Amino acid sequence: MARTIAITNDDGYTEGVRILLDFAKSLGKAYAIIPSKQRSAVSVAMTLHKPMRLYEVEKDIYTLSGTPADCAGFCISCDEFPKPDVLFSGINWGDNAGYGPLFGSGTIGACWQAATYDTPAVAFSLYSNRDRMGWMKKDNWRHPEKIKEAMGRAWKEIEPQLKEWSFFVVNMPSPEKLENAEILFTKKMQRRRYKILIEKREDPYGHPYYWLGGGERPIEEGTDYWEVAKNGNISITRINMGGLFKK
Repeated sequence: MARTIAITNDDGYTEGVRILLDFAKSLGKAYAIIPSKQRSAVSVAMTLHKPMRLYEVEKDIYTLSGTPADCAGFCISCDEFPKPDVLFSGINWGDNAGYGPLFGSGTIGACWQAATYDTPAVAFSLYSNRDRMGWMKKDNWRHPEKIKEAMGRAWKEIEPQLKEWSFFVVNMPSPEKLENAEILFTKKMQRRRYKILIEKREDPYGHPYYWLGGGERPIEEGTDYWEVAKNGNISITRINMGGLFKK
């Protein structure tokens, strides 16, 4: 069945969103509304106290001066765009495995927003253990057909399970491992991905300031992160919002 698919991300105007848009157009009608700048780790933050501006940057791709959740809201509620049957978020450079990204990632935050408004969603992320700023470099996206083929395989598993108040988190291994990657539905998520590191410095006037960062923690066996980072597989985790608070 041909669907209308809306796309967003948290990295902004990157090669990853072009690849995802091209893939989505193979499934139906598609367009993208993405943040006008990099907005990682903003979760479901929204812009409520200042105006936002929307620009078309190329055919079917628009930038919005807001967050990923704002972009998802525009796709679902703005009369200028067709209401989507499903929202895709990504392709994120770097995985979003584990509980930390589930509640902190802007990529996944867009899916929380969509699912809250009865639109099923899928977050796509690509594992990389190098080049944390890699989303900006076109050469890092040099295997688009492998990436689209992997997303297609994941989508075949996900599509029959789409329903309101739920979304899926798809974490793919690095592109060179995609061809032989198995697809696994994982119910166990990495509990803690990063150590919280706080570095204190002084400015030229002797006043303290702080950098907040993170250090890698050991991979927990049998988790979504284990499958992607250790085994080179594609991990799919279903988040059912209706079951979050059941005992």
